[in-house]
Amino acid sequence: MSKKDRLKKQSQQQLNAKKIAERSEQLEHDSPRESKSARKMRRNAKKMDSAVTLLLKLLMCVPFLWSGLYYGGIFVLGISMGQMDDVPGYVAALIGVGAALCLVGLVLAFLSKYIPQFAFILVGTVVYMQGASYIIDKAVTRVGEGIGLTEEQKEFPSKWRFGLYPIMLMTALSAVLLIIWIVRKLRAKHRRQKDFDNSPVKSIVED
Repeated sequence: MSKKDRLKKQSQQQLNAKKIAERSEQLEHDSPRESKSARKMRRNAKKMDSAVTLLLKLLMCVPFLWSGLYYGGIFVLGISMGQMDDVPGYVAALIGVGAALCLVGLVLAFLSKYIPQFAFILVGTVVYMQGASYIIDKAVTRVGEGIGLTEEQKEFPSKWRFGLYPIMLMTALSAVLLIIWIVRKLRAKHRRQKDFDNSPVKSIVED
C-alpha cells in the first residue's frame, strides 16, 4: 500500500471515529430528558394496562359465579337427585366438568398465565355448553308439545338461557386478556429492538 493510500485510509478512519463520537455525545446529551419522559410514559402505560387486566379478571368472575357456580350447581344437583328425570346423568357431568375447567382457568388468569387460562376456559365453556344446550333443547321441545305445562314452565327455556348462556362471556373476556398479553409482548419486543438499534456503536479503528 502506498503512502498516499495509507494517509487516505487513516483520514477516513479518523472521520468515521469523529462522526461516531459526535453521535454518542448527542445521544448522551438527549438521553436524560428522553429517558425520563419515556420512563414516565411506560410507567403510566403499565398502570393503565394493569388496571384494565384487573378489571377484566374481575368481570370474568361474574358470569362464572352466575352461570358456572349458581345455575350450574342447581342443574347438577337437580339432575343428580332425580328432579329432572328426563335428563341423563352425563349432562350433569358435562356441566360440572365444564364449570370446574372454567374455575381452573379463572385462577390461572389471576396468576397472569394468559395462554393456559384461555385454553382451560375455552375447553370448559365448550364442555359446559354441551350440557346446557341439551337442557335448553329439552325444555324447548316440551314447550313445543305444550301438554300439561303451566305458564311458569313455558318460560323455562328463556329463563334457563339467561342463567346458563352467560358463561360464554367468560370466554370472550378471557380472549381479550390473551390479546392484551400478546400485544404487550410484541410492544416490548419492538421496544427492545428499537433500543438496540439506537444504541451507540463501538468503533473499531485500525492502527
